[in-house]
Amino acid sequence: MRRPPPPDTIGLQLREVDPRELGAVARLGSEDVLRALRLVSRGRIFDLDPGRFPGMPQWEGHPPFLLTTYRSPAGTRVQQDLDLLDGRRNGVDYRFTSELLVTSMHAGAHLDALCHASVAGEWHGGFRARDEVGDFGALRSDAATIPPIVAPGALLDVAGHRGVEHLPPGEQIEADELAEVAAARRVQPGGVVLVRTGAMSCWPDPSAYAEAARAGIGLGAARYLVEELGAVLVGADTPAVEHQPSDTPDNPHPVHTYLLHDRGVHQLEYLWLEELARAKADAFAFVCLPLKVSGATASMVRPVAIV
Repeated sequence: MRRPPPPDTIGLQLREVDPRELGAVARLGSEDVLRALRLVSRGRIFDLDPGRFPGMPQWEGHPPFLLTTYRSPAGTRVQQDLDLLDGRRNGVDYRFTSELLVTSMHAGAHLDALCHASVAGEWHGGFRARDEVGDFGALRSDAATIPPIVAPGALLDVAGHRGVEHLPPGEQIEADELAEVAAARRVQPGGVVLVRTGAMSCWPDPSAYAEAARAGIGLGAARYLVEELGAVLVGADTPAVEHQPSDTPDNPHPVHTYLLHDRGVHQLEYLWLEELARAKADAFAFVCLPLKVSGATASMVRPVAIV
C-alpha cells in the first residue's frame, strides 16, 4: 500500500497524477479556452458565488461554517505576547486582526471532487476508499487534482422557462424539458452547463432555501446533459444538483452516482445564478479556479461567467 507523506509535508509535495483522477475535465484543452473567450463581447463579469458566513444555509451532513476572530488589536495590546508588537519597538502602535476558519469545503459555492461520491466503497477510476483515504483526507481524486477550468458555459434557466420564481420543492427536472430549454439557447457541446431552479431567490433564509432547494435534475436529465450535450461539468443553484428526496428506491443520490462515480463529471453546487438569469446571459465564458487543497473532497470556489 502506498504510504501518505508525513503530516508536515501534506500539500507541499508534487506528485504525479493518475489520469483516472481527472475525470471529464481532462477533455478540456486550449481550443475550449479559445471557444470560451469567443463568447465574450461585452466584458461583463457575473459573480456566481453567494458568499459564506456563520449561520448560512448548509446541508446537515457537513460541519457548519464557523469563522471567529483569532487575534485582535485589543487582545495583542492587553496580552503583550508578541515581540513584534512590543511597545518599545512599536511607536506607531501597529496592530492586526486575524481569524480562525473551521468549515467543510462544501460550504457555499463549491466543486465536488471525484473522491466525494463512492459506491460500494469505490469512487470513479476504480479507487477504493479503504486504500485511498487516510487521516489527512483522500489520497486520490481530491480537490488538488482538479485543474483550473476555463470553458464555454451555458445557463439552462428552467425556472425562467416556466415563468416562476422557483420550482416547487422536490420537483424533478426531466430530460425533455432541459432539451426544450437548451434548444432556445446557444448551448455549445463539451462545456459547462448550469441549471437554474430559482432556489437562490430564497437565499439566505435557511428554512426557505432548504425547502426550495429540494428541486433539481433527475437521472434522465443528467444523462441528457452528459450524453447529448457533452457536459464536462454540471452545476446548479442547489446543494445537491439533483432533486430530493430521490425516487430511486435503492439510491439516495442517483445523479451524484451517475455524474461523479460513473462518468467522472464534477458537480458545482450552491451557485448564485439570479443575476445571470435576469441578464438573460445564456452563453458565456466560464472560469473556475479550484483551491489546491490536498485531501479535500471538494473545493470552495468563486466561479464567474463573462459575457
